[in-house]
Amino acid sequence: MNVNVPDERLVFVDLETAGLKPWRPIIEIAAIAVDSNQRELERFEAKIQFERKFANAKSLRKASYSPQRWEKEAKPAGDVMKEFTDLLRRHATVDQLSAKGRVFRVAQLVAHNGVFDGAFLSAWYDRYDEFLPASPRVFCTLQRAIWLFHEDKSLTPPPDFSLRTLCHYFGVSLRACEAHEALNDVRATVDLYRAIAQHRQSMMRPPLHACG
Repeated sequence: MNVNVPDERLVFVDLETAGLKPWRPIIEIAAIAVDSNQRELERFEAKIQFERKFANAKSLRKASYSPQRWEKEAKPAGDVMKEFTDLLRRHATVDQLSAKGRVFRVAQLVAHNGVFDGAFLSAWYDRYDEFLPASPRVFCTLQRAIWLFHEDKSLTPPPDFSLRTLCHYFGVSLRACEAHEALNDVRATVDLYRAIAQHRQSMMRPPLHACG
């Protein structure tokens, strides 16, 4: 019997920004699209040109910003936005209803601290007067982890819910030297999501009883 499995894709995203407020520039973006079985379909990464006068120096240091690397590798923000938009449209599987009643599809984003990344992406697209083809509800692995520790009382919660702390807790590789680089962080976010999903599946399995 053939069973039609919904093509419910997820697009994991990570941003490195030049500050904590959404009006600050996004300086790096990375994304990994996965299918309904969490298999990777496509990945994307780009450094973005920005004006230093709008950046916070402390945030640049945390984001592992290097003037030499950005001079060599960064692309104009408009070009990066177009590439990212095309990726979202290729993996758009969420139905939305327009004001005129027309059904169209957008991508489902996932991020660690989705409120933060969602606000920056929305502000970025608004500045360019472009439509962000993604659901306004960004799934959040930070919130998913909080729920997991609420659901499974056998787990001792970690001291915090940062990406690096949770990756260490669930055995996901993310070394200190790799953190705060967008592609490393988004790869770790995908692996963290898989680890949480695997743990939940093990919670739902019935206990094995020995035969007498």
